[in-house]
Amino acid sequence: MTNHPFDLLMELDTRDIRLDCAALHLARDAYPRLALPTYLSRLDEIARHVADLRPGLSATLRYEAMRQVLVGGYELRGNEDDYYDPENSYLNRVLDRGLGVPISLSIVWLEIARRLKWPVTGLGLPGHFIIRFDDNEHFVLVDPFREGRTLTTDDCRQVLDYYFDGKVPFSPDFLRPVNVRLILARLLNNLRNIYTANRDWKRVETVLQRLAAVEPDNTRHLHDLAGLLYRQGDVRMAHAHLSTYLERQSNTDNQFLVREKLAHLEAIIASLN
Repeated sequence: MTNHPFDLLMELDTRDIRLDCAALHLARDAYPRLALPTYLSRLDEIARHVADLRPGLSATLRYEAMRQVLVGGYELRGNEDDYYDPENSYLNRVLDRGLGVPISLSIVWLEIARRLKWPVTGLGLPGHFIIRFDDNEHFVLVDPFREGRTLTTDDCRQVLDYYFDGKVPFSPDFLRPVNVRLILARLLNNLRNIYTANRDWKRVETVLQRLAAVEPDNTRHLHDLAGLLYRQGDVRMAHAHLSTYLERQSNTDNQFLVREKLAHLEAIIASLN
């Protein structure tokens, strides 16, 4: 069983997982000397500056106060010049540089709102993560990547058309809040795509381990991890993960194929002894 702090956090009930702590523990894979208290204190400081503006209960006024501090004061913005830089996905580097991608910047906004006990949630719009401010009468959709500008539902449709060439129709379901596990899984999948494109297989391996912890019911991560380890020559660990995959997966259609793969791995292991 893993002792990595991120994986241990994922053993908690979803509602008990703090997004900022999880994102910073995740960043320790790339920055092992990262000091969590430093960055948690920085988020506390930002929240105090927003609170000092005393915006009241209106979603619009709260949004404007947060934008004034995060964008106007701390200059948090999207890294359009180097979108696929992995540093854009690590919360510590987002806070250090003021640069990020939609989901990592959204995490900052969400964590400031959580500290202020404001009803602000993340929305998993395909291709572009955004956030939503609520009050008793209406909501405000916000794009942290583009300097915190507001969005209409028509804007959201245009975002989908831009990313998917009109092949993904807009659905009101896209404006429903997503939980912390879905946010972390999306962040990790971004990193997986980046590291795969860079052929940085060691990083891909680590990301798959974290994905398996975030989504324990998604056994595909274990299957992919086993395949990656096999290609890297780590036959024993490949066998261990594939065995766990077989134990957990409920789809019996491919059990025969998986057992064949396990037998193949066992023969290789026996030849090494």
